[in-house]
Amino acid sequence: MTRTRKILGSILLVGLVASVAGGTTFAAFTSNTSNGGNSFSAGTVYVRDDDSAGVMWNVSNQTPASAAVVRCIRVTYDGSLDATVKLYASNASATVDQYLNLTIEKGTMPGSTTFPSCTGFSSESTIHSGTLDGFKAARTNFTNGISAFPGAATRWVAADSVVYRFTISLQSGAYAAQGLTSTAGFTWEAQNQ
Repeated sequence: MTRTRKILGSILLVGLVASVAGGTTFAAFTSNTSNGGNSFSAGTVYVRDDDSAGVMWNVSNQTPASAAVVRCIRVTYDGSLDATVKLYASNASATVDQYLNLTIEKGTMPGSTTFPSCTGFSSESTIHSGTLDGFKAARTNFTNGISAFPGAATRWVAADSVVYRFTISLQSGAYAAQGLTSTAGFTWEAQNQ
């Protein structure tokens, strides 16, 4: 063998040994860790009522001497986040609204009482007393809606409910109301703030 071949063979052998040794050395210093199974879920705000798409009242031929219409609706909160629930009007004022007295109370009643009955209703407080016109004019969205909380609570949490009793009647002596009509809609909105 020539000297050059011997030198090239030696260099090749040294390079091969170095690469095997380097790979083994690198493997000896390998380490890792992991953090798996991470998840992210947004909370919910959800409010419902027990009306089954029915109306609280649909009356006609009322007079100032007619008995007041009294109806109850249960509103329940099913969100995972605590919230504020407010009540406001869903319709603009109508011509007869100024002659309609409206009282709204919050309270409780037995779970067996179904919409729109008020059997067993127990009032905790009156949250509106005035005219339907006044309610519709002042309570138009969440910002100016009426807050009502379950019992003495200051927030709604999952499974909370409040029963609202509506009492509406034509004012005594409201002769100008003859032939006028009204459509009333009410919205309960929950927000996590």
